[in-house]
Amino acid sequence: MRGYRTEKKYKKYIGVLLPIVFITVSLLGGLIPLASAQQPISIDIKEPPKHSCPAVGGVLKVAIGSKPNTLNWFVAGSSWEILVLTPIYNRLVRFYNGTLVKEVAQSIEMSPDGKVYTIKIVSGIKFHDGKPLTAEDVAFTINMLRNSSWAYYYGVFRNVDRAEVVDPTTVRVYMKVVDAGFVENALSVMNIMPKHIWEPKFRELGDGVAKYNPSLSELVGSGPFIITEFQPDQFISYKANTNYWQGRPCIDQLVMSFIGEASVALLALEKGDIQTYSGFITPEVVPRLLSNPSIAIHVYTSDFYYHWGLNNKKWPFNITLFRKALAYAVDYDAIINTILMGYGVRGSPGFVPPFGVHAKWYNPNLEYYTYNLSKAAEILDQLGFRDIDGDGWREAPDGSKFKFEIYPPSYDIIRVRAAEIIADSLAKIPRGGIKAEVRIVEWATAWALIRGGQVDTWLLGSGPGYDISWLQTRFHSKGSANWNRYSNPEVDKLIDQLVAELDPDKRRELAWKIQEILADEVPAVNLYYRKFVAPYRVDAFEGWVRVVDDDLNNWWNFLNIYSKTGKPVAPTPPPTTPVTTQVITQTVVAERTVTQVATLTQVQQAPSIDTMTILMVAIAGIVVVAVITALLLMRKRAS
Repeated sequence: MRGYRTEKKYKKYIGVLLPIVFITVSLLGGLIPLASAQQPISIDIKEPPKHSCPAVGGVLKVAIGSKPNTLNWFVAGSSWEILVLTPIYNRLVRFYNGTLVKEVAQSIEMSPDGKVYTIKIVSGIKFHDGKPLTAEDVAFTINMLRNSSWAYYYGVFRNVDRAEVVDPTTVRVYMKVVDAGFVENALSVMNIMPKHIWEPKFRELGDGVAKYNPSLSELVGSGPFIITEFQPDQFISYKANTNYWQGRPCIDQLVMSFIGEASVALLALEKGDIQTYSGFITPEVVPRLLSNPSIAIHVYTSDFYYHWGLNNKKWPFNITLFRKALAYAVDYDAIINTILMGYGVRGSPGFVPPFGVHAKWYNPNLEYYTYNLSKAAEILDQLGFRDIDGDGWREAPDGSKFKFEIYPPSYDIIRVRAAEIIADSLAKIPRGGIKAEVRIVEWATAWALIRGGQVDTWLLGSGPGYDISWLQTRFHSKGSANWNRYSNPEVDKLIDQLVAELDPDKRRELAWKIQEILADEVPAVNLYYRKFVAPYRVDAFEGWVRVVDDDLNNWWNFLNIYSKTGKPVAPTPPPTTPVTTQVITQTVVAERTVTQVATLTQVQQAPSIDTMTILMVAIAGIVVVAVITALLLMRKRAS
C-alpha cells in the first residue's frame, strides 16, 4: 500500500515537473532565435587602395572651372567649393570606383531594425593643429548637419535623431526613421569637422554660421593637405601634411587655379603651366590634345544629370502640361550629337542614370520625350498660349506679352550652346513661338539666383547619391536640394517609403513608380549624362589614378601623384592603422564596369553577452534549481 502511495506521489511530481520543463524548453527555443536576430548587421566596407610614394617632392599645379563662393564646408554646395575643400578633410568612408571603402571608420554596424548605427573609428588621428580627432568630432559634425536646415547636406542627415559618443573611438547614431541610404549617401560625403574650431562658432553665431566664411587659420582638418594661401579670384594653395596618418602625399605642394575659360586653361596645359584641368572642354579639341605627346586624356561618364531646370513655383512652370510642352520642344539629338559630338547619353525622364551603380534602380520602361514641335504647339494651344497679334510670338492666356529666361553658367560652353538651341527651338513652334532669352552669367550669380528661387529656368548639373534614396534630396517637397521646387504628395509618400524600406526588391518597385511619376510630370527636363574629357600631362608627374566616374582632380590623385624628378623614397613599413591592403593601379580603364557595391551582410561572430543572453541564463538557472528542489522533496517524502 505504501509503495502504491509512493508511486502516486512520483506521478504527481512528475506531472508538475514535465509542464515546467516543457515551458522552459519552449521559452528557450523561442529566445535563442530571438537572441540571434538581435545581432547587428555589418555594413560591408572594403579596404581602400594602398597608398605609397616612389618619390616625394614637387608642386602639382591644376586648374578648375570656377572660383569657390565660400570655404565654409557646412554650406559649400557647388562642385568647385566641395573640390577645393576635399584635400584638407577626412571622411568616415569614401567611394573608390563604385566601391565603398574605409577611411576614418574601421567598421559600421546597423541594428536589425535599421534605427541605430555604431561607428568605430581609427585612433591616433590628429588634426592639422595637433588636436586629436575623436568620436566627439564625428558626433559633433553629424549633429550640426542634422540640426541645421541651411546646411548643404542637411537633406541626407534629416532622418538622424542624434549622434552620441560611446567612447573616444565609438559613435552611436540614432535615427528617427529607417534610412536605407544613410551610409552611402550621407556618411560617404561628410567631412569630419573639428569640434574645437566650429562648436564655438555655432555657439556665437547660431544659424549665422550659414553666412560665415572662415579664415585660413580656421580651415583645420585632418586630411593630407593644409591650406596656406587663398586668392579668391586666382588660386588656392596647399602644403603637404607630412604627418598625415595614412602616409604623406607624394607631392610637397598643391595649387588649384581658377580658370573659367576652357580655351585659356588648355593653353596653360599645353605650355605646362598646369598638369590637368577640371572644367568643361568641348570634344572637338580632343584631336588637338592627343597630337601633343606630353598630354593624355581620361574619358569618364558622369552620373550628374544635366537638366533644364524649371521653377515649379512660378507660373506657368507650375502647370504640368506647360512643362510637357517644353519637354517636346527640346532637340535632344542636336545637343548630344552636334554640341557634345556623341560624348553624352540621353537623360532619363525619371532622372536615375541607366548605368554604373544606378543601373539596378533604373526603370527601363519609361517613355522618353521626343523632339516634336507640333505636339508642343498642340499643348500650348490647349492652355491658351496663342499668337494673338500675329508677331510670331505667343501671348499668355490673358493676352499679355509672354517670355521667360534661361540661365546657363558662363564657364560651360556646352550648356550655353544647349540653352541657345532650346531657345531657337521654342521660337520655331508652329503657329507662334515662345520667346526665351538666354542670360549668360557668372556661376556665382546664377547659383545664388537658382538657390533663391529667383529665376524662371536654368541649365544645371546635379549629382545623385550612390543609394537610390537620393531622390529624397532632389524631388521630395522638403528636399534640401529640390531647386525645382517640385511638390507632389504622392511622390513624397513614395519617397518616404523608399527611404525606410530595407528589402531591395520592394525598394526597386518604389523607385520605378517614382520615376514613372517624375517622367509624367516633368519637374525638370533631363537633357543628358555627359562623357567628360579630362586632359592631363604625362611628362612631369606619374601615378595618375583614373577612376571610372570622376575627373583627375580627386582624392586619390592628390595622395598618389608623384614627380618624376622627386626625391626617391626608401621603403618604409606600412601604417600601423588597419586602413590599406591592396595596391592602387596607375591606370584604371574608364569604361570598366563597376561590379562591387556596398551591401549589408550579417555579422558572423559569437553572440555577445547582452540582455537577452543574461535572461536566458537566468531562466535556465531557475529551472535547474526548481528541478533539483523538487527531486529532493520527492526523495524525502518517499523515504
